[in-house]
Amino acid sequence: MSKKKGQARRKQVFKPTFGWVRPLLALATVLGSALGLTLMLEWMHDPQQWPVRRVQIEGDFQHLQNDQLRAVVAAPAAAGFFVVDVSKLQARLQALPWVDQVSVRRIWPDELDIRVREQQPVARWGTGGFINARAEVFIPQPAVVLNGLPQLNGPKDNQQRVLKMHARLQALLQPLQLQVSELSLTPRRAWRLQLNNGLTLEIGRRDPLARMARFVQVYPAILASGDGRLTAVDLRYSNGFAARWQATDTATKHSG
Repeated sequence: MSKKKGQARRKQVFKPTFGWVRPLLALATVLGSALGLTLMLEWMHDPQQWPVRRVQIEGDFQHLQNDQLRAVVAAPAAAGFFVVDVSKLQARLQALPWVDQVSVRRIWPDELDIRVREQQPVARWGTGGFINARAEVFIPQPAVVLNGLPQLNGPKDNQQRVLKMHARLQALLQPLQLQVSELSLTPRRAWRLQLNNGLTLEIGRRDPLARMARFVQVYPAILASGDGRLTAVDLRYSNGFAARWQATDTATKHSG
């Protein structure tokens, strides 16, 4: 009985252990995976292996040139299909003055799809600038001349206010079949506008819409009361207006 116990103890003492094998295999697996990943990334980042073969640009353009857009895309696209930074490329295109909105996406296996919306100016703003329907200002370089757009002016960051006022004043003028050709908000927040018939209106700061509505009502009477061409009307009076005529070049006061 004691002999068997001794043999059992000897077997336990000399039993081989392989606990170091598992960590070694795990380390080898990790190193192999890292090496494989590195080689795969190098392969994917090789523009010779994964070139951008086609750049598709879509949009309806009047002022943007397709060659201009392709010149911006050329260098980033040359880095390869997987390397090209879509976000940075989109930002570079967005920085072009005539670009309103742009989207850039990869199409497997070798194409860039770029969709561009050109700015749609609704008015001129300040000197050399334009404003879109969202009251965002953009300044093309080189400068361009677009006929038929109203001229809007105002202090910095007031373009939304001026654009809204233009729409409201234009709606009030519809019965007279006149158009606002220029609208200005002065640094003192007073309104001044010029109509497409050359007439200048001083509206002032207080109740601009109410004053303009009163002008629309009395405009036929103003025309009938003078002799010559009406050049300016001052609406800043509480109970009337002042009109100026080119023939006499004198200001006449009228009660409202």
